Amino acid sequence: MLKKRILMILMLLMSLKGMAEEDYTSLLLGDDKGHIYYSENIDERHPLASVTKMVNLMVVYDKVHAGEIKLTDMVPISEKARNLGGSRIWMGRGSRISVEELIKATAIYSANNAAYALAEYVSGGDVDNFIELMNEKAREAGAGDEVIFYTPMGLPPHMTGTGMDEGSARGIYLLSLEALKYPDYIKIASTKETVIQGSQRIRNRNKLLSVEKGIYGIKTGHHSTAGYNISIASKRNDINAITVVFGSPTEYRRNKVAEETIDLFYKEFQVRKVVDSHAALGRIRVERGEEEYLPIYPEKDIMKFTSNKWDVKIETDYNKRIVAPVAKGEKLGSYRVLVDGKAIGRGFIYAKEDIAKEDALEEVLKDIFEDKKAEI
Repeated sequence: MLKKRILMILMLLMSLKGMAEEDYTSLLLGDDKGHIYYSENIDERHPLASVTKMVNLMVVYDKVHAGEIKLTDMVPISEKARNLGGSRIWMGRGSRISVEELIKATAIYSANNAAYALAEYVSGGDVDNFIELMNEKAREAGAGDEVIFYTPMGLPPHMTGTGMDEGSARGIYLLSLEALKYPDYIKIASTKETVIQGSQRIRNRNKLLSVEKGIYGIKTGHHSTAGYNISIASKRNDINAITVVFGSPTEYRRNKVAEETIDLFYKEFQVRKVVDSHAALGRIRVERGEEEYLPIYPEKDIMKFTSNKWDVKIETDYNKRIVAPVAKGEKLGSYRVLVDGKAIGRGFIYAKEDIAKEDALEEVLKDIFEDKKAEI
């Protein structure tokens, strides 16, 4: 129910903003826990273009972490890698470039020749084997039925003679969740510009990167068949989100859709304290106690991702009267939290203070007084 409410609100807001289906073919927004809040055509396969390189680099980092290669290794550049078209960095004939700088060129500048050189080096020249490792990585992330890779860099078939790298927005979302587990990659992918090979300055293809807006990573992609794609991460209000946009006709429209979707999401939703452990849920009458009433409190705070338009209700279950003594920390009942009628949390109710049993003489006098009242 909650996800449907988010979907309805976002659809309304986006229509008011003037977003149209021709601005993209697929759109997805989810958090870093695997919850998808907004989706359009997310299971349709689409050419991935350079979004493919995100998986290339995860495979490379797996080999680094396994100790099979080092970031400082110098990679001999083959003629095939050097001559690849599309986005590319300068590579001299017979040159050698470090694994780390090839990673930067791939993640930041989306250089096809750098991505291919990494695939050759990691696989010992067997690029088909490297591509199989990419597909295996997709299966590990739960996206095996959602994506298929034929190249290590995402170029279209007329430039490679192989198949088209394709995938759904759902599949790239799952792989983006996996990419968040690679902090070194995310850090590089979020770098606006850097210098490699001593003097070659490269700038990030992702123009949405912004510390102020909490936007970072993950990978852009474009070619004539794919249009403009992006998988982008963001963090505001302590919530990490991933937005995937496929098939925009221009870079501007892709970025506009991504940015406005992110802005609308964070404007409408945030983490809220729906249960405050310092706010009493009610009070219990205490019989035979030094105090007549005891405030009762929830055991813990409950933070939930909600809209301020949603109805939050706390249901309690406890005896309305108890007999003293009562000990601080004593469990007195339970509660559950409902957001728009759906239970999203529960816990116990406790006493936050001691209430001693009243003095024996006072107890006798109170009984006499109560009896007299009854007679009257």
